[in-house]
Amino acid sequence: MFRFLTLAGTILGLTMSPAQAASDADQAVEQFHRTCLAEGPNFERMIETAHERRWTLIAEAGFAELAPIANPTSVEAWLVAEAEEGLPAGTIIGTTKATMSGKPVQTCTLAFPDIDQEAFRKSFFTRTDAEKIAEDRDTEEFSRLYILIAGGRKQFVRLVVLPSTPPGNPRVVASSIMAD
Repeated sequence: MFRFLTLAGTILGLTMSPAQAASDADQAVEQFHRTCLAEGPNFERMIETAHERRWTLIAEAGFAELAPIANPTSVEAWLVAEAEEGLPAGTIIGTTKATMSGKPVQTCTLAFPDIDQEAFRKSFFTRTDAEKIAEDRDTEEFSRLYILIAGGRKQFVRLVVLPSTPPGNPRVVASSIMAD
C-alpha cells in the first residue's frame, strides 16, 4: 500500500518527546488549516502552489488510498521532500475533483508522517468548531467525518489515523471536502 511512501520514511525516524509531538501536531493543524480550510479546496490553486514551491509530483496511484473520495475525476499529488514552512519532510499533499452524492466537489488532503494523532486531534478541535457526524473503525485504521465552517464556507473534514505505519509514512491524513 505504501511502497512508494517508504522512501519518505527514510527521511524521518526520530522519536519525539511529548512536548515536541504536541508542537508538531499544532504546526500540522495550522498547515492543514492554512492550506485546505482557510480558502477551501481549490484544485487549480493547489497546482499553482505546488509548482511555486517545487514539490515533487507523485503518481496518482501513490495517492489513491489517501484520497477522501473514491474514484475522483482529477487528481494531483506531491511529496514535500524537505521540511518547509511548518510542513514536515515526507508530507504528502493532494487535491482532487470528484462527485459526492451526485454533486461536484473539490478536496484538499495533507498526509503527515510521524504526527501524534491524539495531539493532532486535540489541536484540530482547539483550532476549529468541527462537529463529528460519522465514524468508521476497522482493525487497520479509523476515520472520522466532521462538518465545520471555515473561510466562511461549509466544509467536510475527514480525519484518518493509520496506526500501524512504519516511521516516516503517513500517520494522520486530514482532508477538506467542499462543494465545487
